[in-house]
Amino acid sequence: MRRRKPVGPIAANDDGTFRITLSDDERTTLLRFVDQLAALIEEGPNDERLTRLYPTAYLNDPERDDEYQGYMRDELTQSRRGSIDAVRAALASPDSFPESQLHALMTVLNSLRLVLGTLLDVGEEDEEIDEDDPMFGQYQLYSYLGWLLEWTVSVLSGEDN
Repeated sequence: MRRRKPVGPIAANDDGTFRITLSDDERTTLLRFVDQLAALIEEGPNDERLTRLYPTAYLNDPERDDEYQGYMRDELTQSRRGSIDAVRAALASPDSFPESQLHALMTVLNSLRLVLGTLLDVGEEDEEIDEDDPMFGQYQLYSYLGWLLEWTVSVLSGEDN
């Protein structure tokens, strides 16, 4: 007998579309974070919180890196804006959506984690965070976003069946 994975926050439909199974409160909260990400991206390239979203391409050659950033930053920003718009639509609607919106969700969740990871200075090693730590809530959010991202990747790869 094959064990079926429990239904998670993202589910595939038989017709090739997808649906978000989060509660209305969870959708609203996630939408607020998406809106904060959009505002942060609009603030401009020099915000340190965006370091992992727009990484340095040439560590030892600032001139080449400036040139690279000049070519790529606008394209990356436009792509992120498009993903944010697609995710806003998916979160605001109870309807199913196509795979392209699920890819957008994956991109936005990853972007949120990168920004939060920068703020928390998350590294390669997993550390246990004490509940008394003032940053405990932010670490919990980081974990939650990782859980959503894991489900999104799982559904995209067909592992949710």
